[in-house]
Amino acid sequence: MTARKAKSVARPAAGPQSLKAKLQAVSGVKRGAPAGRDSDAEVVTGKGRKGRRSIAIYMQPLAKDLLDRIAHENKKSIQTLGIEALNLLFRHYDQKPIA
Repeated sequence: MTARKAKSVARPAAGPQSLKAKLQAVSGVKRGAPAGRDSDAEVVTGKGRKGRRSIAIYMQPLAKDLLDRIAHENKKSIQTLGIEALNLLFRHYDQKPIA
């Protein structure tokens, strides 16, 4: 029987720079520090997603159908109904309706 010799895999020499640092240097993309959140953040008004955060909820299919029907009958979007619902919830808990 002959013994097989394991192939050695050439690995790059570990230098002072990490792989992450090398990739960032090659990419040319500069990453800054993430923007902090101010507690006195400006309230965004108007349409669109800018300055807003998304949420998702899971509900029973019948509840979703009812929500769709209410939106259709009142000619409002699900987004508008959601904002209305959140503001009602905030008022219920004695908070400012800021949604």
